[in-house]
Amino acid sequence: MEKEHAGAVNIELLLWNISTNDDESSFRNLFEYYYPALCLYAKRFIKERETREDIVQDVFFSIWENRKHISVQTSARNYLLTCVRNHCLNFLRHQPTESFDQIIQENIPVYAENNDDFYTLTELQELLAKALAKLPEDYRRVFELNRFEDKSYGEIAESMDISTRTVERYKNKAIELLKKELKDYLPLFIGHLF
Repeated sequence: MEKEHAGAVNIELLLWNISTNDDESSFRNLFEYYYPALCLYAKRFIKERETREDIVQDVFFSIWENRKHISVQTSARNYLLTCVRNHCLNFLRHQPTESFDQIIQENIPVYAENNDDFYTLTELQELLAKALAKLPEDYRRVFELNRFEDKSYGEIAESMDISTRTVERYKNKAIELLKKELKDYLPLFIGHLF
């Protein structure tokens, strides 16, 4: 598969392969690469995680079902964002308990003012990797062992030859520093990292 640059999927090529060649492999790649980022984008409109996930799955189902009629007027990235936004708004319009305008105003955070705030999973991972690289080595190591390798404080303390209290302090300090470093992107990481 062609790539725009290392780690980035060419959305235009995937959509073209899906539309023109009924390429299931391209569809799977599109889904696997963009599903997490589109779920985060949907969070701007929908509070409930399961509902967001269902909506984004519906978007992909719709793309596959209508693949012969895909018409991208701007960029493929904007096409995906527009599909998700429209599905979210359609869902909200049919909510009986609250007015549509009230739901929209309550659920779109400040950072959602434009589509430039849409990040792929790879872009978020790169932001996190850069922030982690700035941490003192012990803080970073404790954070990574705890969050990414699911190690307990006791296991980390033993492997690093420090007390569990020190492990806890290092992890808390790492989180504090990461929150400062990632402050502009914090809403994208809350619930997934902190």
